[in-house]
Amino acid sequence: MFSKIGNILQQAVDALAPESTPKDDFLYHWKCITNFYVDNTDDKCPVSSTNIPSHLNQMLVFLVEEEQERESGNTGPCMEYLLQHKLLETVHTLGRADCPPGMKTQVLRFFTSLLGRIHQPLLPHVNVHRPVSKLVRVCGEVAAAPTEPEEIAFLCTVCARLKQEPHLAHLFLRSKEQNPKTQKEMQYPSGSSSSPKPPRYDTNTAADTKTSKGGAKTVSNPGASNDSQGNLHSYARKREGYDLVDSLLNLSKSEDGRVAVKACEGLMLLVSLQHKDAARALVQDTALCYLLNLRLSSLFTALPEDMDPVDVESVEAKWGLDSGLHDGHKFKGKRALVSFLSWFDYCDRLAAEGGSRECREYISRSIREEFFEQTLGPMLCATNERTILTSTSIFAKLFYSVECKDLLHEMLNFLLAEPKDQNSPSLLLRLLERCDHLSDEISIMSLQLFETVLRKNDPMAIEALILKYLCDRGYHMENPGNIVIQSEPAELEWDLEPGLDVPPSDVAEANREAGVQETESRQAMNVAKYNPRLHVQQAVNCYLNVLPEAAKSSQTFDDDSGHDSYLREAHRMYRDVQFVCGRFGWPKEFESPERCKAVANFNEGPFMRMLLNKISRLLDQPYEVNLVATSIASRLCLTPHSLLHEYFVDPLTPTRPNIKTLYGTIQQLTTEMMARFARVPNFKHKLVLTRKSLVGSNASPAKGSLGSHSSQAMNVGNELSHLLEGAIVLEEFCKELAAIIFVKHHATTASTNP
Repeated sequence: MFSKIGNILQQAVDALAPESTPKDDFLYHWKCITNFYVDNTDDKCPVSSTNIPSHLNQMLVFLVEEEQERESGNTGPCMEYLLQHKLLETVHTLGRADCPPGMKTQVLRFFTSLLGRIHQPLLPHVNVHRPVSKLVRVCGEVAAAPTEPEEIAFLCTVCARLKQEPHLAHLFLRSKEQNPKTQKEMQYPSGSSSSPKPPRYDTNTAADTKTSKGGAKTVSNPGASNDSQGNLHSYARKREGYDLVDSLLNLSKSEDGRVAVKACEGLMLLVSLQHKDAARALVQDTALCYLLNLRLSSLFTALPEDMDPVDVESVEAKWGLDSGLHDGHKFKGKRALVSFLSWFDYCDRLAAEGGSRECREYISRSIREEFFEQTLGPMLCATNERTILTSTSIFAKLFYSVECKDLLHEMLNFLLAEPKDQNSPSLLLRLLERCDHLSDEISIMSLQLFETVLRKNDPMAIEALILKYLCDRGYHMENPGNIVIQSEPAELEWDLEPGLDVPPSDVAEANREAGVQETESRQAMNVAKYNPRLHVQQAVNCYLNVLPEAAKSSQTFDDDSGHDSYLREAHRMYRDVQFVCGRFGWPKEFESPERCKAVANFNEGPFMRMLLNKISRLLDQPYEVNLVATSIASRLCLTPHSLLHEYFVDPLTPTRPNIKTLYGTIQQLTTEMMARFARVPNFKHKLVLTRKSLVGSNASPAKGSLGSHSSQAMNVGNELSHLLEGAIVLEEFCKELAAIIFVKHHATTASTNP
């Protein structure tokens, strides 16, 4: 009551007094604040019941108006007074003491408004960046503090200011000479590629699995920490300071979701700074990478170990959005899965936003070493089938969602790395072996993992899995290593009885016919070699005519047998793949094969060997397995690399004896299929019914669900079902290959003859 009367009287005096300057008014409000601390003795009176907030607001109004009235770069008298008399130091001290109660909130708001509304460069002034730095250290100091909203608003404003002026980032880095003892204790070898690791929190190593509140078993790893809520200052103070990062990291664990999201946004702003020293301090001298991976591991270990791969694939989770929880599809562990995928998406974005290459690589490498190798790796190498299925489906999901190139390459390094123990198989070989697992579910999931990897269209994956085995063209007939040693006739004479060296007339006739056919075939191949148009026609016909008409069932349903749809789809997909792969700089032409390195024994590599083996068993595998295997093969056929096309796609490539190729595998399948059909009564009618069933249900008509096979042989019904379905898949696959060859030829012709 008396305070209000005093304000009214003061306003009356001000109205009768001579007109004052803005600086006088500015000083008046500042003196009112300082006089409060001189006159007031009640330190329990909340700041909201005083005039301090209004005086601070009025001071800010004068500063903003002063800047607007002056030319850019000129400092007015109010700002000069604030800088020269270290007003911000005093304001920070008042806020740090939080006296009167609530003063910290008012100080944070004042600093936030000052940095957000004043456009002239303030941070270079020592009397600005010093109190700002001190106030930064206060933020996040107390967990669940009532001032968290104001703290995060202030920190994000500082980050935004640094984003505009990245050359000032060093102002918030503490010199390493400030604490030489701590620096010596925490120093790591300069040549180490590992992320600095703070002391581990307490971990439970007694069990490989744990139980969630709902009683469900969850994937766990003995080396992963379960305590992600510890105060970061226990670690951050042991290393040199980037206090802005440390405060944001503490607030990123806030129970208030809005505060946590804003803290993550602030970290992303800092990561994107184009400042080498700041980037190095950000990733090496703080707990950023450790906390990222600690939380990633904790969220992963909270997932149920028996998740359905279909459920994992159906979730679309992005950091900062809640859409993944409200799509109507409910299943056990969905919330935990959304949380994990959302945080991985944030790690991916954070790595992608790195302002320097060193920063991006360091974050990505830490994720590989701390999460993939220590947490996910043991789960992928487990023997329990449910654990294998869940971890593989999540691994595939992470490959599908990753966008940062550096993180993708680290994931590929993890997948393709050689084992540390030479006596144990690598992760790559384990996953390739599981493509032919007794459990169809695991086989399908393992194949889908590699399909997802190839869909990333990254040259590193294609080179490591396929191209490095083709570079010497050891598959080609003209490779110098293709030497057939002829035995001398004298060495064989002793082994032949009289008359046996002369073949019977029918055998001789057959040999003559075979020789004529081989000669004609070689002549056609030589003609096609120098006539690209004829070459592609013959290649297309090879795939269209490899199956006898008796084994085809598509003409029963349509006139064009689906050729137009395959051509349209191949054109669309090849256009997209060519756009991406065109940036890889792959050579369009290679040395002639006779000039390549002599290769005695061609090795197609474990991946291509696995894929050709899967295709060779199309007639004995479930329909779903065949779809994934042929999808991978089609993806490879679309890849615009000359050697891959020559070896894997082109049926006219002259190959050495006993070299397994895609077209040769299809020819063997056709021969086997017709031999088996000969033992099936009325097989054409059954083939048509099977196609009708597949077209109607878009699923395999085979009875039973996918799962591990029993030790007994498949019954006759399943065997016939696999044969009929495999024949249909093979027919469609051949049409797709013919369309791909046609589209690739015309795309190449169009690019060379615009």
